[in-house]
Amino acid sequence: MPLLAVLWTAISAQMMGLVAFFLAKKVGVIVLVVAALATSAGALYLTMRGLIVPLASSLFSTSYGSIIGLAFPPVAGTCMLAISGTWIACGLYSWQRSAIKAIAA
Repeated sequence: MPLLAVLWTAISAQMMGLVAFFLAKKVGVIVLVVAALATSAGALYLTMRGLIVPLASSLFSTSYGSIIGLAFPPVAGTCMLAISGTWIACGLYSWQRSAIKAIAA
């Protein structure tokens, strides 16, 4: 009986180690995807703030500036970040939902 207990403990430990490895790998991938999406959203925001907003503000003084100002208002970078953040959150939610369905099945 003690040998059976040792065998059962060893098999259980190996299986739990395998499950922990796969879960850690999956969590690592999720963290990597979230970080990549957050980085791309931040890069989009910085691009809008760094390039387009100064360009648009310098063009506002011209006669065509009012038309360009309609296309790129000063808050355009924040709006683009909010829109992309919403799509990122929706994508992560659907990915998590499908992962939970796959685990439950």
